[in-house]
Amino acid sequence: MSKRAASTAASANASSAPKRARASPKSDAKDDAPRSPAAPTGVDHVAPDWVPRNKELPKGTLSFARPQEGDVRMVIWNITSLKSSDAKGLMRYIKAEDPDVLILSETKVNAPPAHAGLDAIYAHQYWGIGEKKGYAGVAVLSKTKPSEVHYGLPGFHDPSSRARMITVVFPHTVVVGTYAVNAGDQLKTLDNKMRWNDALEKHLQTYADRDLIWCGDLNVVWDDRDLAGASKKWNKSAGYTEAECDAHRRVLGATEMQDAWRVLHPEAVGEYTYYGWRGNCRARGAGWRIDTFIANARALPRITACEIRHAIYGASDHLPVVADVRGPL
Repeated sequence: MSKRAASTAASANASSAPKRARASPKSDAKDDAPRSPAAPTGVDHVAPDWVPRNKELPKGTLSFARPQEGDVRMVIWNITSLKSSDAKGLMRYIKAEDPDVLILSETKVNAPPAHAGLDAIYAHQYWGIGEKKGYAGVAVLSKTKPSEVHYGLPGFHDPSSRARMITVVFPHTVVVGTYAVNAGDQLKTLDNKMRWNDALEKHLQTYADRDLIWCGDLNVVWDDRDLAGASKKWNKSAGYTEAECDAHRRVLGATEMQDAWRVLHPEAVGEYTYYGWRGNCRARGAGWRIDTFIANARALPRITACEIRHAIYGASDHLPVVADVRGPL
């Protein structure tokens, strides 16, 4: 671990932004067939040296710079199960960050939980739970009461739909919290992922005339800057196939939405939000950036900051991602 990484892991302080890696030049290689814009360029990446390699939450006090006056702080976090993350420091981070809206994915709860820590912060809680016990799950927790809450993805006829999406309508902003379908080992559920994308496009278009933020674990990357070892994973690993990446681009194009993190960090490479437990991925800097905030043209200018909490690893194999949104919601 570099001195910078050690410092970041120890303090977890968002006030000092690290110098970011720049994208490598595109490959000059040409194919006879048209290439997907997401296809690997031939230059593989890992996380830069300044990204921490810690495997548990940093010791000591966690502290983060507060949002600008008038901004609302939102956090997305795949917690890989409420029960397991709770035992590994879930509330240490949430209390330190103190987001106004918290979107959790892969909660794996079978009923809305009675959780003293979360209940003390969030008066308004919405838990999306599927038919299969201990599987998937999404939740939106808010200090402000929304005007409408809708569970599931309309048109996606799957038993897990309710556990994968919650649409929360605030007076000025629509927030769609998501735990997207995964294409699965050996891409065995890729067809279901395509059906998900078709339904998703229609659902997001429903709110085209509103300020819209779609966020959570999207289980897809934009291009090879967002995963390690891209050339070996193209069309082999869920989340980085031509079918998924092109469908993701189609959805964003049809809804006039953009990845807020990428807009604010256009040249960043190797800044990941997920490092699998297996294969020593965290230590090797071998991750994926699959958790993010996507905003339409109306909402994007309101996102004043969007950051990955690189040091907050260990309570989950995903990292929280923070967005500050010019309020009110």
